[in-house]
Amino acid sequence: MTPADRRAQDFKVIHGLARLLGLNDEAYRDMLNDRYHVQSSKELNPQQRFQLIKELREKVHGNVQKFNDLVERKKHLATPRQLRAIEAMWAKVSRATTAADRKKALDAFVKRLTGIDHVRWITMHDAQTLIRAIKTMGAMTPDEFKQHTTQTK
Repeated sequence: MTPADRRAQDFKVIHGLARLLGLNDEAYRDMLNDRYHVQSSKELNPQQRFQLIKELREKVHGNVQKFNDLVERKKHLATPRQLRAIEAMWAKVSRATTAADRKKALDAFVKRLTGIDHVRWITMHDAQTLIRAIKTMGAMTPDEFKQHTTQTK
């Protein structure tokens, strides 16, 4: 792999991870500016790109572990994967600026649609309802996101 190919691959990985984390363009650029004092990932040297990819992967993997404490729950309740999908989709459509505000807004949305106070307590059927509703608001489902990223490679 040539250095130019490696650089292009790094950019794809960085932007894909940023999308998985739900970072909008402004938050992404603020992060680059805060950590590396640059406006674009194209200004990063190879070591900085490596470090950024490492940090973003750690955050993504941390999100993948979220709700895993619920694996052994009753079969009619939403799975950890569904709960993570709902949170990721909600991050794309929510107008809240902080994680705490997004969580509060999601719980209010869940209450409005299902009558259940917290997203962790929803059923599989409720999860499907919420995913359809959030999709209607403009978010991609996880399967659509995977298909979209596969097509752009």
